[in-house]
Amino acid sequence: MKLIKNIKQYVDHYDESELFSFLKVAGKKIGSQVVLYVLIMVTLISDSKIPMKVRIVFMAAIGYLILPTDLVADILPVIGFADDIAFLTYVVSNASEYITPEVKDRAKEKMGKWIDNEAEDAEIIEK
Repeated sequence: MKLIKNIKQYVDHYDESELFSFLKVAGKKIGSQVVLYVLIMVTLISDSKIPMKVRIVFMAAIGYLILPTDLVADILPVIGFADDIAFLTYVVSNASEYITPEVKDRAKEKMGKWIDNEAEDAEIIEK
């Protein structure tokens, strides 16, 4: 039951405006690949064709990223985002069936509007 409680906690931290602020500050630290993964999840969260269970996992993954005190505190240099990046990569790689070229394009477009990272060098993990 602790896992369900934690997922709810992370979902509760999902907030697009807070995410935008986070990406403005930490986008360069976590890299364009991770930012693209996050924006793919944001894109898919609003897609009603994606199963609710998958969208909830996306919200939890983003909430986990935003939360500064998770498994490894984000304030620690170098390793602070390691757990966040591992979780986001795992979630995106397991949801690859929902990531179409159109979804990638929409996420890259958001990336260009939200932060200064270059989306061209970011690619999606293929299963």
